[in-house]
Amino acid sequence: MTTLLVKAREHGDDTVAAMAERTGISRSTLHRLAAGTKQPSLTTLWTLHHAYNIQLDTLVYSDPHTP
Repeated sequence: MTTLLVKAREHGDDTVAAMAERTGISRSTLHRLAAGTKQPSLTTLWTLHHAYNIQLDTLVYSDPHTP
């Protein structure tokens, strides 16, 4: 999730509200994803991938080189 937050800031989204506005994902869902209490759906991953130009494996794995 750290990489996602870095990418979001690069796109000018420095708050969860800004991320929610750009992606259409609710703030509560983004908070739960960041806290690790919710697993993202494929739709959520795909949305984040497109919104922030980030690879899906980076969103799924802590180390994208480790399956």
